[in-house]
Amino acid sequence: MFKTRFVVLVVSSWLGSLGLVYGNWTASGAFRYVDREFDQNGFTGAEPALPVRYANVEVRDAKAKGGAALLATGATDASGNFSILVTDNKTRTVYVRAVTTSTATPGLYLKVQNISGPKNPYAVASANVSNHAPSTNVNFGTLTAAIGAGGEGFNLFDAGVRSIDYIAALNGSRPGSSSLLTLEWQSGVGGAPSSYDPSNKTISVGEISGYNDTVIAHETGHYAYHLNSGSDSLGGTHHLLDCAQDLRLAYDEGRATWFGQSVRRYFNLPRPDLYVRTTGGPGPGNLDFYFDVETETPYYCDGATSEVAVYAALWDINDSAGTADGTPGVDDDTLARPDADNWDVDKNYVKTALNKSLEDFWDGWFTRGKGFKTEMIAAFQRTNVEYYTDPGEPNDSVAAALPVSTNGTSHRTYFADVNNDGVGEADNNFFSFSAVSGATYTIETLNLWSKANTSLQLLAGDGVTVLASNDNRSVNDESSLISYTATSSGTLYVKSFHATDLGIYGSYDLRLSSVP
Repeated sequence: MFKTRFVVLVVSSWLGSLGLVYGNWTASGAFRYVDREFDQNGFTGAEPALPVRYANVEVRDAKAKGGAALLATGATDASGNFSILVTDNKTRTVYVRAVTTSTATPGLYLKVQNISGPKNPYAVASANVSNHAPSTNVNFGTLTAAIGAGGEGFNLFDAGVRSIDYIAALNGSRPGSSSLLTLEWQSGVGGAPSSYDPSNKTISVGEISGYNDTVIAHETGHYAYHLNSGSDSLGGTHHLLDCAQDLRLAYDEGRATWFGQSVRRYFNLPRPDLYVRTTGGPGPGNLDFYFDVETETPYYCDGATSEVAVYAALWDINDSAGTADGTPGVDDDTLARPDADNWDVDKNYVKTALNKSLEDFWDGWFTRGKGFKTEMIAAFQRTNVEYYTDPGEPNDSVAAALPVSTNGTSHRTYFADVNNDGVGEADNNFFSFSAVSGATYTIETLNLWSKANTSLQLLAGDGVTVLASNDNRSVNDESSLISYTATSSGTLYVKSFHATDLGIYGSYDLRLSSVP
């Protein structure tokens, strides 16, 4: 131990004789970015300065080149403050800058960068401090990234931090180093919509969306489920007014919206029920469109083939009277389950399902023991997602056929639940009616919800012989239609079943009419 100390003293003395005096100094201060608050009318005009959280801070020499310019690296804390120890031996011109990367924050893997040309993070820098002695501390004060001058980049970075920390709240930890989330945004590159690319875990942010927080949160939902669940969606263009989407796309987009809005609810941000996209223009207003995940306003669709119905149904599972939505203190359903329940279903059941859709979430909910069957039925019923047995059950065989009027309409579901545990099974519905010889009967399905791709067979009195059948009414209409003139009087049977398709559930109206 004595010998080691002697060597250190000799080396220090030798360096001093060369005039190389090392000093330790501290660079401190705070970084902020200008935010833009919004509501259902667009930007409100409020533009508070918020902390730049967990971003890298670099202490740099303004006159040095290349790697020599970087003197030290640290990070801001949860309040946007930084304090970085710098070891130096020269009088320099120094400055600090924050950049939209997180490598100096242990366990956080996030960056925001431009889109075209050399890709670099966004930055906001201090003024230069000239003739800085290597032992003089500098407090650089509060430095703010303004709108159009780095504000968008740091807003996107903060939105990424929120989503990653929400994943940590659900999953127990932030995503690891192999799951770096990258957001790319740039002004002046055109109007491409925002999207997520699972091949490189990158969100391409639309030019107008530098401050469209809910748009970004939705895309981080795709990132979250990519890491922890799975998707069978074919992707592509989708619209809120499309009530007949592919079941897989509707589920994937609907749950991504649920995730994004749940991030806002979890962090107690204003109006978590509102998804708002602006045009990005300056000043108040500039609304492109908005919707309310609680009320579905102003886009209304029913059934599991609509992302609107999906996010509304999922939202109702977790929101409560305490949610800071448009009706604080009031809830329109009796469920108020923790977000972790939804997450568990997606992570531990939906992940391995084939052709993942809302049907799989439903089955997973009960398979994973989440319960509240009556309340779940009521919540999903609000969007005409009817995953329950209808009053005609059990009518899954000719022997159990349900008698129906020859001039009437009844509402039916494709959903069997033999064990009464909430988990559904494929369902065949059999009906019977008294036919009169010479009368013409029209048997049809209408008002199909949740991809209830109906198929009909008319069976003779023996319950086996097929007298007529129809799958699709037309090429673009999955409802079914049979017209049949009876050749004799007696009992006939109708078999209604779900045609081979992506799902097995759904609901429909069955109508039987006759002409003498």
